Amino acid sequence: MSLTTRPSTRADSRSSVPGTFHILSDGESLAWSEPVYRIHGFQPGDVVPSTALMLAHCHRDDRAGLESVLRGAPTEPAAGRTARYRLLDAAGEERVVLAVLAGEAGPRGTRTGDGSLDAQADTTDAPARQQLGLLIDLGAEIGATAARRADEMLTAAIASREVIDQAKGAVMLAYGIDGAAAFEFLRWHSEHLNVKVRTLAERLLEALPGRRAAVDSRELLDTALASLADVPGATTAALDGSLHAHPHLPARLDVRHEQEGRLVLVRLEGEVDASTAPALVTGLSEALRAVPSRGTLVLDASALQRLGPVAALHISRLRRRCEHAGVALRMVPPHGTAPEPAEMR
Repeated sequence: MSLTTRPSTRADSRSSVPGTFHILSDGESLAWSEPVYRIHGFQPGDVVPSTALMLAHCHRDDRAGLESVLRGAPTEPAAGRTARYRLLDAAGEERVVLAVLAGEAGPRGTRTGDGSLDAQADTTDAPARQQLGLLIDLGAEIGATAARRADEMLTAAIASREVIDQAKGAVMLAYGIDGAAAFEFLRWHSEHLNVKVRTLAERLLEALPGRRAAVDSRELLDTALASLADVPGATTAALDGSLHAHPHLPARLDVRHEQEGRLVLVRLEGEVDASTAPALVTGLSEALRAVPSRGTLVLDASALQRLGPVAALHISRLRRRCEHAGVALRMVPPHGTAPEPAEMR
């Protein structure tokens, strides 16, 4: 059943502008400002405002609260009476609104034909008492805030996406891998370094500007990744990245282990950089699980063509795991390199 006899087809969309209403001397007649008409789904002049009309547009479960505002006892102070209620507009849409009665207000006045207040009109009768009220569409207020927040989040997401895409492109060029592998590269290191993907991407991009042509870009990105973790020796215990490097081909790493009594020997062949770090971590974890209690784990890196800074990060983590498990860790460095750093012995 319609709440009114003249629903307007011209009602505008909800507005965050509050409206005012006046309760006139008889207590039943109202004067609405234009926003109050629009909150109810009307244009000025479509209906004659009244207390009964406002109550008719109020959800039945909330009418008692609104009625206490509009028809409060004369002996009670009007100022401060409020009611939050569900309003059903002319189209049947539900809105959450707040009605606030501010108290007695304004000069004597009468209502014009369209229901708005003519504050200049006067009569010779006793002054017409008015009470001023405020009607606020809370949904519009909340919606405006949510829209601003959504815009901010969208802007941040676009900026984040751009940074990640740039870092993904740098990874593709540096390590010779495709887009899917580059994104998995970022995701894996984000998870294992416990940093956000955007933070990781920003660190990688910061490492590239101004690099010398003779410096392998993998060395720079490996170092940038290793620096994200607070591990002693993670950025210093690295070998010369130019040794037998193949910058235009994806790196390859084979990790195999064999057990000899209480000793497990892990052989590393190929290149260790950020792109092969997942294979390194998986292989070392499997080898560590095979070491008996109080046994020894030996890393034979003599056949490696490359041992980048990120390798030192994960080997340092492996050392902590070995200490926790009561396993001794030894390392055989690649041929032609310095002896194993003290922090890895």
